[in-house]
Amino acid sequence: MTNNPVDTKVDNSIAAIWSMMLPGLGQLMKGQTMPGIFWAIFVGAGYFAFFWPGLILHTFCILDAAFNKGQNSWIGFDSVYKKMAFVALILSLLTYIVIRNF
Repeated sequence: MTNNPVDTKVDNSIAAIWSMMLPGLGQLMKGQTMPGIFWAIFVGAGYFAFFWPGLILHTFCILDAAFNKGQNSWIGFDSVYKKMAFVALILSLLTYIVIRNF
């Protein structure tokens, strides 16, 4: 009896589809418990705050479920500089949304 459902690997495209339906569920299906919980909390808070931040965070959650390899890689970025550029892009988009709406 080695058919433990937790040990089976989920395809990235299936994880992205699950993440589209409920943020963080794709990460949970891939066995990434803490990222799945964090994505669910942050996307829910984004939708609660305003529609656009929630939508942007939900998009990044889906991309994370689709492209994250699971070995300490963050959306498939392998260097610190790419991660910093990605964070800068997210912050600039969120800043633009905040400035545009006020």
